[in-house]
Amino acid sequence: MKTVVLAFVFVLALPLAISAQDETNEPEGFNFIIGPRIGYSYAFMSQADFSSLVGQVFPAGSYSPATTVFGLSLEQRILLGQTRSHFAFQEVLAIHGLEQSIALPVLAALIGYRDGSGIEAGIGPMLSANGISVLAAFGYTFSFKGVYIPVDLSMTIPNSKSATLLSVTSGFNFIIEKKKGIGP
Repeated sequence: MKTVVLAFVFVLALPLAISAQDETNEPEGFNFIIGPRIGYSYAFMSQADFSSLVGQVFPAGSYSPATTVFGLSLEQRILLGQTRSHFAFQEVLAIHGLEQSIALPVLAALIGYRDGSGIEAGIGPMLSANGISVLAAFGYTFSFKGVYIPVDLSMTIPNSKSATLLSVTSGFNFIIEKKKGIGP
């Protein structure tokens, strides 16, 4: 639990540290994006195994490995020149399973790329009740007058301690801070 709390503090502190930097240190076209996420997730494990895992934290019972997802996405974008393409660093804090009266936290930090057309891909570590794993995500972001609507499919890369988790999420994001550096 301490690890989850520390990771959550890191996710909140990172944007504050970035916004506190001197503008002359900012890359040309740095944007800070925030928005909610909602979706559906499925853990590739039997209902008995999933119930056993959840039963370690919540009251024993029968829980489904299919869960809803509610979360918040924070993203920092570094635009590539005068194009709409950019590199992105994204932190996602989500809660799975509210429809089953459980709250399974998931924290992910992705490094990725989004091209000017909206196609995106990213990869990074994920921390969940199932352990630490690597998350890969692919999707498309629709853009409309400063509001971005991502539709993503993500999957954890299975390892010896965690099962595969497949999620489909969407939501909306908007720019809350836009910075331009001082160029040469």
